[in-house]
Amino acid sequence: MKQLLFMTIFSMVAWVGYAQQDVKAKEILEKVTKTTQSLASLDAKFTFEMNNKAQNIKDKSQGSIILKNKKYKLDIPQMGLKVTCDGKTIWSYMVNSNEVTISNLDEVTDELMDPSKIFTIYERGFNYKFLNEGVDAGVPVYNIELIPQKPSGDIQKIKLMIDKQKMLIHGAVMNGKEGNTVVIAVNQYKTDGVYNDADFVFDPKKYKGIEVVDMR
Repeated sequence: MKQLLFMTIFSMVAWVGYAQQDVKAKEILEKVTKTTQSLASLDAKFTFEMNNKAQNIKDKSQGSIILKNKKYKLDIPQMGLKVTCDGKTIWSYMVNSNEVTISNLDEVTDELMDPSKIFTIYERGFNYKFLNEGVDAGVPVYNIELIPQKPSGDIQKIKLMIDKQKMLIHGAVMNGKEGNTVVIAVNQYKTDGVYNDADFVFDPKKYKGIEVVDMR
C-alpha cells in the first residue's frame, strides 16, 4: 500500500497540456519544465510522509532518486524498496524478501505511473491555478494547486511548491478521497552528477540467493 501511494504521488504526469490553464501558473510551470529538461542528470533526496487521522496512520520515510533522461534509480530504505530502470526494463527489488521483479517498462507503468516524471508532476491530467507565494522550510516558493481533470481517481487535489530560485519542485501535498494526506519534501538537489548507463541496470547476480520473477 505504501509503495503504491508513493509511486502515485511521485509520478502523475506525461507531456504538456497547458491549454485553458491559469496564465501565471502556466508561466511558472513552463519554467520548471525548461529547467528540468536542461539538466544532464538530477539527484534528489526527499522525505515522504503519509497521514490518515481516521485510521491513525502516520508513516514517514526518506529516500533518494537519480534521474538521467528516462533512466532512474529510486531507493526508499524504510520501505525496503529499490527500483531501477534503464528506460526500457524496470527492476523492482524488495530488500526484505530478497526478491526482484523484472518487467518491461511499458507493461508495468503508463504515463501516470512513471517515477522518472517526479519533477514534472503537473504536466498532464490536471487543471492548475496559482495560489500565492510563500515560504516552506525557509525556502521561498510559489504555491500552485492541481485538480485532477478526471475526478474518478483517488486524488482530490495537490498543492505543488516550486522553489523560486531554482525553479524546481520543492515539495507537494496530496489530499486523497479516503482521508489520506501525502506530503513530499525535497531536501537536497545535486545536478552535477556523472552517471553511466550501467548505473541504471540491476544485476541479480550480485545478490546471493535472490529470487527473480521475470514478467517479460
